Amino acid sequence: MATDGSDLRPGEVEITEHGEKLWRQVHPIWVQDGRVTSQLFSPTPKDSGELSVTRASIVSAKEAHQYHTEVMGLESIGVYGVEVAEVREVGLRAVDDAQADGAENRPPGHAYVDFKDVRSAGQRRKRASILRDRAENRGWQHGPTA
Repeated sequence: MATDGSDLRPGEVEITEHGEKLWRQVHPIWVQDGRVTSQLFSPTPKDSGELSVTRASIVSAKEAHQYHTEVMGLESIGVYGVEVAEVREVGLRAVDDAQADGAENRPPGHAYVDFKDVRSAGQRRKRASILRDRAENRGWQHGPTA
């Protein structure tokens, strides 16, 4: 994965503030036996390797949840969060795409965790599990028990 930004699209910027939190919406089907599954941090084929998150420096967890459920009409029972440093620890990067082409259709503070260079399904699952564990240790940032 390039770290000089050369593979970013116009308007995209790598997030370098290691302590910044990235909010991730928790769909109800990702909770099994009271625990959030690693699917929370696993991009689906429709994501094209870009796992949607929201920047905590721009939007609170509550605001991100409200926008996701009330404006976009999508399901979420709450919000988990990881830090940019944790994303980097698993060999990924966080990218702010709020100013990129098509940004008018994205939520405020939108960003993504970049899985595009992770070709192996096993590696995606491993990294997703580590990120889920970090988020789970932190607990709900908004939602059922926050």
